[in-house]
Amino acid sequence: MNVDFINPFIIATTNVLKEIIPDIEMTRGTLGKQKNPIVTRGCASLIGVTGDVEGRVVLDMDQQTAINLAGGMLSEKLDHFDNLVSSTINEIANMICGGAISILINAGKNLDISAPTMFTGRNLEIYDSAKVGEALVVPIESNYGQIIINVAMMPN
Repeated sequence: MNVDFINPFIIATTNVLKEIIPDIEMTRGTLGKQKNPIVTRGCASLIGVTGDVEGRVVLDMDQQTAINLAGGMLSEKLDHFDNLVSSTINEIANMICGGAISILINAGKNLDISAPTMFTGRNLEIYDSAKVGEALVVPIESNYGQIIINVAMMPN
C-alpha cells in the first residue's frame, strides 16, 4: 500500500476532531503495518473506498473512547454505549473519510466512499479481501482516549 494514502486521513482526523471537539488534545503515534485480521478494540466504524483505488478505512477505539468522543461532539455527558454513541461515531468517521477523500480528489484521484458500518465488541476479527493486502495503522492519542486509523487501499 502506498503511504501517501494515509496522510490525508491523519490530516482529516485532526481537522475534524478539532472542529467538532474544540478542547481535544491529540498526538500522533508511530505509523505501523497490520495484516489480516483487524482485531477490534470495542467500537470500529468501517468505510469502503472505491474508484482509482479499492479498499477501506476503519476508525477503531474502545467503547469508553467512543462515549467520550460522542459526548464531546454533542456537548453532553454520556455514560453508556448506545445507538446515539454508535451513530455519532459513524458520523465522525464519515466526516473524516469525506475530508480525506476531498484531499485525494484534489490531488487528482477519482474516489468515492460508502456509508459507514459499525462493529461493536472487543476482539472481533475483520478480514479484508486478499486484494487489499496490508493496512497502514496510525494511533492517535487524545485526552478523550486512543483512536486508531487503519487504512488499506490498493490501486484498482
